[in-house]
Amino acid sequence: MTMHSVLGMIHAQELLTVSLIRALPPDMRRQIVDEFQAQAELAELPHLSADSERETIEAYKMHIRKLSIRLASLR
Repeated sequence: MTMHSVLGMIHAQELLTVSLIRALPPDMRRQIVDEFQAQAELAELPHLSADSERETIEAYKMHIRKLSIRLASLR
């Protein structure tokens, strides 16, 4: 599997997640956004950083931040 395939699958999953959340009632959306924000903050904790995996971890954090912003905009 190529990197482009993996990135395409992640992007498709992101779009599906956002679409499903948009279909929920506002109070449920708010709960999901709050939970996701907590998970994004957990991803930022230093225990996940390892020198050999720094690029991968930074890319994951960037993706989480982007999705978090999109979800928060649904409020």
